[in-house]
Amino acid sequence: MHELGVVLEIFDLIEEIMTEQDLKKVSAVTVELGELSGILPDYFKECWNAARLGGAFEKTELKIVNISAVARCTCGEEYEMTKNSRICPHCRKTDYEIIKGREFTVLSIEAC
Repeated sequence: MHELGVVLEIFDLIEEIMTEQDLKKVSAVTVELGELSGILPDYFKECWNAARLGGAFEKTELKIVNISAVARCTCGEEYEMTKNSRICPHCRKTDYEIIKGREFTVLSIEAC
């Protein structure tokens, strides 16, 4: 379960930003999570909730923006990969380039 390691890295990042910006409290963190990022949203949430207990981020809310996996077929069609079983709905080929869905980004930190 590498999700816990990722959560701890985010906590480290937030602590650095808090020091740099002289912030006292972080109320929420928004994370963009691609379907193909390798991070499982449910485990990530569980790890977040467990790791924040008794610490500086105990009351910090996690917000997740899910990003679907999108491919571009050699025919030019763009489509959601998992909804189409990785097959282009236009030409039925499986020759594609992944153009969206690998993202894992801390989008915002709400703090004061």
